[in-house]
Amino acid sequence: MNSDKNTNKSGPKKAVEKKRPVPQNLICPECGKETDGLVKNVCRDCFSQKFNLFELPLVLHARVCPQCGAHYYKSKWCDFENIEEIITLTAQENMLFHEDAQNVSIGMHPHPRSPYIYDVLVDMEADVEGIKLYKDAKTEIRIKREACDMCSRRAGGYFEGIIQVRAGNRTPTKEEVHQCLQIINDTMIHQLKKGDKLAFVTDSMTFKDGADIFIGSTNAGRHVCKRIIELMGGSVSESYTLAGVKDGKEIFRTTFAMRLPEFKKGDVIYMDGKVVEVRNCAKRLTGINLLDSATYFTESENLKDAKYLGNVADAQSAVLVDVEENAILVLDPVTYETVTIKKPISFNALAGAEIMVFRTPYGIFAL
Repeated sequence: MNSDKNTNKSGPKKAVEKKRPVPQNLICPECGKETDGLVKNVCRDCFSQKFNLFELPLVLHARVCPQCGAHYYKSKWCDFENIEEIITLTAQENMLFHEDAQNVSIGMHPHPRSPYIYDVLVDMEADVEGIKLYKDAKTEIRIKREACDMCSRRAGGYFEGIIQVRAGNRTPTKEEVHQCLQIINDTMIHQLKKGDKLAFVTDSMTFKDGADIFIGSTNAGRHVCKRIIELMGGSVSESYTLAGVKDGKEIFRTTFAMRLPEFKKGDVIYMDGKVVEVRNCAKRLTGINLLDSATYFTESENLKDAKYLGNVADAQSAVLVDVEENAILVLDPVTYETVTIKKPISFNALAGAEIMVFRTPYGIFAL
């Protein structure tokens, strides 16, 4: 039995897509112009005009030490290369930036109006809310001359230590004292360049037995004594005295007892059975053994048994009587007797000439 059925072959109905409305231009509530978008509820132009990238005082002051050129920065005195660096930093540290500024680029253009007044043009470019903004401003920076803490201390006679230059068992020569003073000055300059602001000589006094040098830095004083020992030999000891109390803390001053070597260049000493003319006496003694003209050296701590015979400045003139292969005959300048002594190396004087000899209890030696 055949039966006819109505069959729906059209399938499910498609959903009708609604067209989105085309956005209309917005109206800026500030200026009334049409805009395709708002930034902080105003158009881009109004936002750019109203947004303040930075603030800068019209007049600023920079504290600069007239002696050393230091600048008072962040509650302390600091060194800078030149005055324009100080001017630029003063303007920069007083700028107030907006927190929304990104990709900031700043230009500083200082121009001196006088030695103590600078005009600074500041320009800044930054991104804010995706908009590139630009602003420039001008400030006046006045230089205030003021002595820094270290220069004030120096002018006030401040010192932390005393270097006492003396010599062991003798009086130092004027030349040695002068050399020590030069070493002290050079070392202080070097330590100052390394950042020790107290590396300066407050005062110095010279007298018969040596010199006293008052210094601003204990640390620099140690460097000074080390340098003197390296170049001239000797030893140093430190002692401390209470100078006062500051903020509940005791303040001590250091005395550096600097002792130059007992022997100096030109001295003649008796050591280890040898008569030695001293050529150098720094960390070790070096000299010439007058018995055979050989080089002699020993550590400075071994000199406690050395006997001082005099200095080559005490040498006397004597007549050379004859020259042999390994010896020479001279006329003793005191007894006028002919004596035979060791011929020095590289001796080239001829008979009849006058030569310098040094008389000792151990014989006469040609220099």
